Amino acid sequence: DPQNRLVWRHVPQRLEGEVIRDAILTASGTLDATSFGPGSLDANINRRSIYLTVKRSQLVPWLQAFDAPEAVQSIGERQATTSATQSLAMMNSPFVRSRAEKLAKRVRPQADMPLEAAIDRAWLTVIGRKPSATERDGLIAFVRSQAATYGGGPAGEDKGFIDACHLVFCLNEFVYTN
Repeated sequence: DPQNRLVWRHVPQRLEGEVIRDAILTASGTLDATSFGPGSLDANINRRSIYLTVKRSQLVPWLQAFDAPEAVQSIGERQATTSATQSLAMMNSPFVRSRAEKLAKRVRPQADMPLEAAIDRAWLTVIGRKPSATERDGLIAFVRSQAATYGGGPAGEDKGFIDACHLVFCLNEFVYTN
């Protein structure tokens, strides 16, 4: 069924960069939902992406990686590509990292909260469902491994949990629709 007429499979569709950015802000609890008002050239604002001012000489590189519309001419349909730079942008972006830190504080406000419960809350907040046992066990192992590289102890586990929150933002299930 190369034309996908029988709908026996679904071709995943990547969300637009602005939608991904807004979803990250929402999941981290930092979205400023204020309507109206002036736009901004600052890509780190907590307002929705629609309030980012588009200036041809100062495009937002992170959004450009996710096929932001061309600022020079209007187009009828936005092209959606999938490239390695998108994954790298998600993994290395200071914006995504800072929101992962906010998410970690949001879903695990007390350090004595069990790691399993915190992972369940993070997964539910970002992905919209609880993780499977395999996913949870893998993330717990990841947090413990990262904690060891950070020197162990509660501070190491906190940093490892931030890494796990960052990882959940980078999942295909977050960036693509089903």
